[in-house]
Amino acid sequence: MFDRTPRTNRSRTRAATGPAPSRRTFLKGLGAAGAAGVSMAHLPLDAEVAGAQGDGRSLVCIFLFGGADSFNMVVPNDHAVAGQNYNTYSTTRGEFAVPRASLLPIHDGAFGLNPGLPGLASVAAAGQLAVVNNVGPLIRPTTREDFLGSVPMPQFLFGHGQQQKLWQTARPNVSIDDGWGGSIAAANTAGTLSPAFSIFGSTPWLASPSLNYARLSATVGIERLLGYDASLRSWIDSFEGLQTSMEAGLTAADASPNPFDQAASTSLRRSVMVTEELEDILDNTDVGMENINPRSLAGRLEVVAQLIANRGRLGQQRQVFFVGLGGWDTHGEQADRFPELLAEFDEGVTAFQGAIDRLRVADSVTTFTASDFGRTLTSNGDGTDHGWGGNAFVWGGAVNSGSYGTFPNLTTTNNPDDTTDERGNFAGRMIPTTSVAQYGATLARWMGLGEGQLDLAFPELRNFATRDLGFMS
Repeated sequence: MFDRTPRTNRSRTRAATGPAPSRRTFLKGLGAAGAAGVSMAHLPLDAEVAGAQGDGRSLVCIFLFGGADSFNMVVPNDHAVAGQNYNTYSTTRGEFAVPRASLLPIHDGAFGLNPGLPGLASVAAAGQLAVVNNVGPLIRPTTREDFLGSVPMPQFLFGHGQQQKLWQTARPNVSIDDGWGGSIAAANTAGTLSPAFSIFGSTPWLASPSLNYARLSATVGIERLLGYDASLRSWIDSFEGLQTSMEAGLTAADASPNPFDQAASTSLRRSVMVTEELEDILDNTDVGMENINPRSLAGRLEVVAQLIANRGRLGQQRQVFFVGLGGWDTHGEQADRFPELLAEFDEGVTAFQGAIDRLRVADSVTTFTASDFGRTLTSNGDGTDHGWGGNAFVWGGAVNSGSYGTFPNLTTTNNPDDTTDERGNFAGRMIPTTSVAQYGATLARWMGLGEGQLDLAFPELRNFATRDLGFMS
């Protein structure tokens, strides 16, 4: 297991953590039969789209677990539409309203970012930030009357785990296990290593019936994560002649008429090869993210930057990454906890985007946010509760800067965008005006999926008149 401490303190010796040259030679000698996560049935990129796109692209999902209060991340500032202006926002949000004077203006001043997001504001100033307003899981365009009536709704609204899954699969029910990130990854046809990586454990977003994804960590060694058992490594290092006997055994398994023997050989070869390749990349690729805590969002994003820097070496025309940041379930102590969460998020954004700029790949890397749901506009006395729609951010050199979708009405009286009950009680839960399917399809199209593939990945997309929100160039 190799060290993932901050780079400035990281030892360069490999005596205890890295392979001896003879072992590396042996491992490479196992053959180039592939690496973990090889797809046996690729979904090819749309030929015309792929031909026009040229070089590689990378898509990075930052999932804010717990339900981020995104209506306090981006705030109407000088927005003139009734019900969507700062005064209405301030009245509704009460004690949690962000002071207008502290907002960081974006998009010609119509909206402002929370003052805890100066790094994201710099991205906006560079013309590379899109805000997608009031997005969430939907089956079809939905009104308050639909919500109060008998029109089918996505399952388990306002529930953490269920809504996380609906966001990541873009489906209205939790029985579906495959994610739209996995659909994008399966469209990759270059190379043998899966182009899908999670730096936050297992995730439905990258699940696919035809492609595996690699689970990596900024703090845990690759051998453990990819199933390269430590005892196997010890044996390879310690026993003379094992290289020859193992290679002989694997060669015999390859030639065996038994498909189980062949599969076992292929699996071991893949595990060893991908372990060596990724270990070398993560241990020796410096993307300039100095003094980063590997347990922070920035630490996880450093792993992403390292893999993006090596996408040519990995033979990956397209890459998709899943990164998480938890703690956003601010039922209590929101006044103290929310600024801390914003600080970690913004630090990660700033450090990561700086690395991407230094690598000169900003035009081919797009990062976006997602979360379980938005939170209630009203206070519960010490925090906010589970909502539905919320705002999302998309940034990168290929992003068309601006505000997309419809920002909801924030008034507490006769609000058409709120899940107000039959008695007229204001709930402060915004009914999404943009669907996850529309949001995800806009990103997936940029990554090379054709219209037919989009319909497979996002079955509810056909229920919406607007299939592309326009925030990607």
